[in-house]
Amino acid sequence: MVVEIDMETVVEMMDNSVFCAIKTDMDNCQFAFYVDINGEGREQRWYTEDSSYKHEFGEQIVYFVVVTSFLKDEQGNIHSQVIRKKTNWAICEGVLLAAKLLTNKTSTILEFGSGVGSQELAQHCEIYSIEHNEKFVNAFADVNYIHAPLSKSNNIVNFREDVWYDSDSILESLPGSIDLVLVDGPPSSIGRFGLLSHLDWFNDSVYWIIDDVLREKDQKLANYICLKFSLIQYRFWNFSILSKTPLDIEILKLINEASLVVFTQHSDKYLQQFYPSLNSL
Repeated sequence: MVVEIDMETVVEMMDNSVFCAIKTDMDNCQFAFYVDINGEGREQRWYTEDSSYKHEFGEQIVYFVVVTSFLKDEQGNIHSQVIRKKTNWAICEGVLLAAKLLTNKTSTILEFGSGVGSQELAQHCEIYSIEHNEKFVNAFADVNYIHAPLSKSNNIVNFREDVWYDSDSILESLPGSIDLVLVDGPPSSIGRFGLLSHLDWFNDSVYWIIDDVLREKDQKLANYICLKFSLIQYRFWNFSILSKTPLDIEILKLINEASLVVFTQHSDKYLQQFYPSLNSL
């Protein structure tokens, strides 16, 4: 017989830390946490009466954590849960699934911005990842990295951004054929509108995935690319797919389901940054 335990583990990734908490209505419990970082080192906080734990990463580069939480009840029984969590700047499972469903093993993906998702896509097809930060270059062996430091770029009217990837560095290593472009960089603090000055690198048959369209600027970027190539835009809660031809409805259903799973895993605090009135709907 399976006994249901009143225990819920919450894991929230922040800029430079991970916050873990166990929610329960049970009394006289003790709590412990293991935090595995990038599948390697383990940090632990052994049993105390404190149901939460925050670990600071310091200068360590973190792609994902695996948190194992433990609850010891007053009879001494131990219950545990395991949660894997990516950093908030990593591409989500919805984006990953979309990229996989729109390509095959012979395809080539060009990605602006790199991360743990680059490694996952490299197991599926050829991927070239443009990265401005040298410490992230060559992080994963199967990814073709293009190191393109930030440099001055054309200032697109009304967008007030004049820094982007060094275009000459990109052109030196740009693959001859591109099937899908994934836009997830540079960071929002730098801006992504520099891409609009280089749309002549691509033809209108390329699929696009624009991440982070819950931010107004990234949604505007997706709109301009659509207008440039006369594309159809499929908008999910945090990313958009741009395509010249209509996508299969079953593929769209699968992508939407994966996207909504990610949505439910985010805390209200995170979601309210972008959808402040969501809880009142």
